[in-house]
Amino acid sequence: MRDKMRLYSACGTICLLICLKSSLVTCAVTAQDMRAHLSTILPANYTTYIRPILNQNDPVKVTMDLHLIGINSFDNREQKLTTTAYLNVEWTDQVIADSWIDTDINHVYVPQGNVWRPDLALQNGFDTMVGLGSSFLYVRVDRNGLVTWRPYQVFESGCEVNVRFFPFDKTSCELKFLVWSNTLDKVSVARGTVGFDTTLFEANSEWTVLQTSVSEFNAGDNSGILFKIEMERKPLHYLVTILVPVILLGALNAFLFVLPADSGEKTGYAVTAFLSFAVFLTIVGDEIPENSDKASMFSLYIFIMTMVSTLLVGVTIFQLRIHHRTDDHVPSRFLTRFTRLVRKVRCACCVGRNPKGREGPEVEEITWESITEAIDFAGFFFVMLFMLIFTMAIVVASTVGTQVPN
Repeated sequence: MRDKMRLYSACGTICLLICLKSSLVTCAVTAQDMRAHLSTILPANYTTYIRPILNQNDPVKVTMDLHLIGINSFDNREQKLTTTAYLNVEWTDQVIADSWIDTDINHVYVPQGNVWRPDLALQNGFDTMVGLGSSFLYVRVDRNGLVTWRPYQVFESGCEVNVRFFPFDKTSCELKFLVWSNTLDKVSVARGTVGFDTTLFEANSEWTVLQTSVSEFNAGDNSGILFKIEMERKPLHYLVTILVPVILLGALNAFLFVLPADSGEKTGYAVTAFLSFAVFLTIVGDEIPENSDKASMFSLYIFIMTMVSTLLVGVTIFQLRIHHRTDDHVPSRFLTRFTRLVRKVRCACCVGRNPKGREGPEVEEITWESITEAIDFAGFFFVMLFMLIFTMAIVVASTVGTQVPN
């Protein structure tokens, strides 16, 4: 009796499994069913030129999110930002939802050109205005008519740069997407649930992303959405290749006064330093945009150092001119007083020094050689002190200035 009961139970289980399998096969959607369904929701009279809303007096509400993948490049001179990102654009197609009859199909994927799409465009594009997406992309259409469109694209947008604190500068760039043809009462754009997403963002070697924001705006009668990204430049490259060499070159200017006038290299040294500053000024000019409203403090620093180097060339030529004068030319009262003042300073710095056993510096004879020595002594310390104060002022102003909000 028990064996019969076990046999009946096993048979019942097998029959149940066969019935479940039969029902699954019956409920499966075939390719023929999908073709019939697509011909129903996208009939021949469906047109992408008519807004997909039953009451044409109502606007189509579109939501947008931006997913940033990476910052490809930032051209300082052309003020162009190149980014890779994709948009998540959603709206409801009431025409498709109204014609959806197959309840076994929850969603379908169709080419983006087969359904109505908002005519979104990057308003602040760098070159030309182009449409979003491509012909090989598909959109997802749900049973309730929700259409999800994810155009993946490389965006080139214009971005104004404030180079005042270069290379410690920060900048804010915008991606403005605007519904170009349809007015606000026809198509309205709003921020999605995500907004500006940086989950997939790959770090850039030149820029650090500080924060992002999303806001809606209207340009006349058209609706748009603005994605803003704030970035900070990584200054290491410019510090190593430009800033530190320029500071060291400026310090070498002071050592011009260490060279003796009789060495024959004094003028060549001064001219070489001047030409080096001119080269660095050209290099920096190629890196930053041509902007007459806000000049870079770093460019100003190199410009002033170039002027100082030019002045030192003139001082060097003047030194060599008076150094080889004969004693027939009597030094002027100004040069005489200047030389005696420098001697007093040198004696104050070197306590106990009394050259040639004389009573003081005033009794020494003032010659043209002693005047050039006084110019060398005063010039070295003056230029070195000026370099330290001016360099520290520029560095502090550039680093602290970036922390002050615009």
